[in-house]
Amino acid sequence: MIDSLFFAGFDPLHEVPEVCTVCSEHAPVFSYDYRALDQNGEAQKTTGFCCLACATRLLERLERAESQEWEEEEVSLEKDAFDISEFRKHRLAAFPNAR
Repeated sequence: MIDSLFFAGFDPLHEVPEVCTVCSEHAPVFSYDYRALDQNGEAQKTTGFCCLACATRLLERLERAESQEWEEEEVSLEKDAFDISEFRKHRLAAFPNAR
């Protein structure tokens, strides 16, 4: 399973928390659904309502997970003696701060 993150708007007239369910500080502006595997390979789903700052942090978390996934794929391909030059070029263009 590849990590995924979904944001949506919501109707503020329905029951929603008064504060972000991530930081408990700011008013929420999005509902979100984050799905990932934990260290044991178990599927985890986190849902709630988040403020703009926490939405940015959730997106950065997804970016780190994706960057790590691409890096692991590159290592695996290299071990199998594949030419990874194009893959590495694409990975570094997509994630310039990656190793």
